[in-house]
Amino acid sequence: MSTTAQWTWLVYMAGDNNLEGAGGTDLAEMKRAGSTADVNIIVQFDTEANKTTRYRVEKNKLKVLQQMPGVNCGDPKVLTNFLKWGVKTFPAKHYLVDVWNHGGGWENLPADYNYDGIRSLKPTQAHRRLRLRRALFKTTVKAIHRRPAAARAIAIDCGSHDYLDNQELRKAVAAAMPGGKKFDVIACDACLMNMLEIAYEMKDTATVMVGSEETEPGEGWPYAAILKTLTAKPSMSPADLSKLVVSEYGKYFTRAHTPATQSALALDRIGAISSAVNALAMALLADIRNIAGTVTLARDRAQKYEMPEYIDLGDFSAQLAQRLPHNAPVQSAAAAVASALNPSSATGFVLASTATGATVAKSTGVSIYFPHEEDYAPDYSDLLFSQQGQWKTLLQAIFKA
Repeated sequence: MSTTAQWTWLVYMAGDNNLEGAGGTDLAEMKRAGSTADVNIIVQFDTEANKTTRYRVEKNKLKVLQQMPGVNCGDPKVLTNFLKWGVKTFPAKHYLVDVWNHGGGWENLPADYNYDGIRSLKPTQAHRRLRLRRALFKTTVKAIHRRPAAARAIAIDCGSHDYLDNQELRKAVAAAMPGGKKFDVIACDACLMNMLEIAYEMKDTATVMVGSEETEPGEGWPYAAILKTLTAKPSMSPADLSKLVVSEYGKYFTRAHTPATQSALALDRIGAISSAVNALAMALLADIRNIAGTVTLARDRAQKYEMPEYIDLGDFSAQLAQRLPHNAPVQSAAAAVASALNPSSATGFVLASTATGATVAKSTGVSIYFPHEEDYAPDYSDLLFSQQGQWKTLLQAIFKA
């Protein structure tokens, strides 16, 4: 085995919830490929049995590297510790961080949320009950309990009653970056994560971000197909590996006749799309009293996801262009957004995107937050994108108008 591999794939598998069975299924898929001298597949699997195990996934077997009592996957230090250990123990030219989990993005939850009850539900039942499947971590217990019930959101570690918010995720990954450099890929085998806001939060931690605009079907990623190709061609670049994930995901759910989305975003190009969105917000703000109704109509007609306040950014811009044909500033700004997203461009923010099924057909690869006033989550102001751009100002102006 060479001292330094081409790739180390680090899977942070938070299975202390009703997704533990899905974790076992994904491990079985990973074993069909297995690690090689050039590709390390490393998993930290936390389970409901109050046990956490670190594995090197090998061909048709799991090599146990370390066992410990169950960890709190909602503690950012736990994620940082795993990533640091993985980088040190399995040095590689490239690293992919795969955050595998369960939760609800900006989901509103009741104040008396029953963590233990979620254990007994199958993932699909939990999804129906709370619009949950595989979404990422939300914020820690103390901070959440200071917020009104309607603003709560989660990603479940049932044993610890804890979860991470996006700021904690950013800080946890940043604290583990190899040699102070970015990871190559931050990947979310999770729901609803490929939002501009989350990409902006993670922009300094990785080169590429891979995830879904919509909730992921329970099967998650087709690991066997992805990893077999990677192990056969370990020299592939971060961009090519990310495009491979998107392609195999699309093939799998096309065959399954299941609505699904997946996209790869170039975080090192986020400046252009952020500037384009700010310019669009300013163009709308300039005439907001006259066009507020049209803007909200464009929002309502845009591609939506399981969380209806998450709308596809590219489709929203297209809706604006269609409905405001004589507003030159909006036309120009909407065209700039489309150009900045364009996966066919050498400078496009979206490297690759797939959408299977009629219900997500208008997806272009990245969503943005645009709620009705009564659904607005006050913790939106915690995000860097909200603080450093004009989008929150636009939302507030729409609510007033």
